[in-house]
Amino acid sequence: MIEFFNVTKRYPGGQVGLAEVTLRIPKGQMVFLTGASGAGKTTFLKLIYREEVPNTGNILVNGRNVSSLPQAKIPYLRRTIGVVFQNFRLIPRKTVFENVSYLPRVLGLDFKTQKKLSYETLRLVGLAHRMNAFPMQLSGGEQQRVAVARALINQPEILLADEPTGNLDPELSEEILRLFLQINLRGTTLIFATHDRTLIQRVGRRVLTLDRGQLVGDQELPGQLAPTAAGPRSAEPVDHEAAAREASGRSTPERGTPARGAPGRGVPGPGAQP
Repeated sequence: MIEFFNVTKRYPGGQVGLAEVTLRIPKGQMVFLTGASGAGKTTFLKLIYREEVPNTGNILVNGRNVSSLPQAKIPYLRRTIGVVFQNFRLIPRKTVFENVSYLPRVLGLDFKTQKKLSYETLRLVGLAHRMNAFPMQLSGGEQQRVAVARALINQPEILLADEPTGNLDPELSEEILRLFLQINLRGTTLIFATHDRTLIQRVGRRVLTLDRGQLVGDQELPGQLAPTAAGPRSAEPVDHEAAAREASGRSTPERGTPARGAPGRGVPGPGAQP
């Protein structure tokens, strides 16, 4: 669950990111966040994963007040949140496997476990056969699916997508959107930021509209677009913890505790690069 209580964010120079925003997003809901460029969509997302902090107000994510979260606790928050960006943020010199396995590697999991988790997550998005390819060998839609897999590898409770179809043509945009719909059906809370109203109208769901930092609309729209028939639909839900135990022969820590062999090691913010 995500809750905003009278949240205001101002940047140096007086620019308003958000202004007195109050709302609630229940667990498992899919929400579109829309508005013109500069309306506050990216600020909204950054506040959730604590890349930014509000000037006033409180933000609760699964009952935790992230507005006042100590620095040492931020990595644990981010382990429960996946972020997908418009420009993919893949490392050109790294293979698909190396890009996707970054978080398990940071958490100190052994190579066999990293490879198993990466394969299962890439299978989820229909790209297990491209593990050894480099980003430049992939189409735009494939690169975005790799970015989605990287965001999903830690089985996050919340997935944030910041204009993930902004650089794709309409056909690829629909493909990626169907993938997000299927991910949401698995129980993941999803916030999809986009300025493409046509896309939103095809899908429906709850739509939050921002204008110069203010929440000016909150409505439910009907839609027709169905989840993808490939990739996620054909894959069984991935139990990452069980997969890790099977691959490594040892039990893995519960969510929110450092991985064994990496005590106290923090997790970089979403989009951080190795």
